[in-house]
Amino acid sequence: MRQILFSIHGFPLHTYGVLIALGFLVGIILAARDARRVGIEPARMLDLCFWILVSGLCGARLLYIITNVPDYVGVCRDGIHQGWRQALWNCTAAIHIWEGGLVFYGGFVGALLLVVWYVRRHQMKFLRTADVLAPSLAIGHFWGRLGCYAAGCCWGRACGMPWGARFPRGSLVFDDMLTHGWIEPGSDVTPAIHPTQLYEAGGELMIFFLLLALRAYKRFDGQVLLGYLVLYPVLRSIIEVFRGDAARKFVIEGTLSTSQFVSILVIGGAIALAVTLRRRATVGP
Repeated sequence: MRQILFSIHGFPLHTYGVLIALGFLVGIILAARDARRVGIEPARMLDLCFWILVSGLCGARLLYIITNVPDYVGVCRDGIHQGWRQALWNCTAAIHIWEGGLVFYGGFVGALLLVVWYVRRHQMKFLRTADVLAPSLAIGHFWGRLGCYAAGCCWGRACGMPWGARFPRGSLVFDDMLTHGWIEPGSDVTPAIHPTQLYEAGGELMIFFLLLALRAYKRFDGQVLLGYLVLYPVLRSIIEVFRGDAARKFVIEGTLSTSQFVSILVIGGAIALAVTLRRRATVGP
């Protein structure tokens, strides 16, 4: 994996950031193309996607900061004793998104709240709009997880399988393991671990194609959204079993991670929405 693609006048261009940007770009293009098919003005969809980008990044970063407040406080405290420049750098670590540290569910909630507000303001149909956005969300997340693999974040547990990944010195997982004393100081790579980033990327790609198929045969607005709200939480809950990074948090220590707990809530919300839509279809307009 290559953390930095190249540098421009000493400023590094991180692979993580490039792939995140690529994911957003691909998702926006797909959403704009599909918008016209369902009667949504493409320009309106492009405007919505821009604000989804802003709110999604803010939400994803905010949830990561909230779940790692003690770590950021410690980093800032250490920098204070190393001069004002290091102190400034360390104490602004919370906004260094190019170094990794985005929680998907935080971004999802942030984007969802924005979409609800936006469609009401512009008198758009929420479920129809959500059906357009769902496949774009899946394919955008696919590219984002490839970025996680390049950065070495969201890593897995020890893996004895042939496909176990070893991350080099300078990656987030290597630095974390070195700090915790899990690898020798002279090591160049980490022990073999599950490439959970690639597991999830592959799953997201499958979800993307399943949603496209569902979109072609959907019978009511909201059906594609429901597909995503069921498929992704199941995928995420399975991936969490193989995760090994210390940054993730638990509702029940060692048993139920925060992401698994949120996945249960999302599936519950999807079931409630499905029941509501079914009743609406039965009663009729």
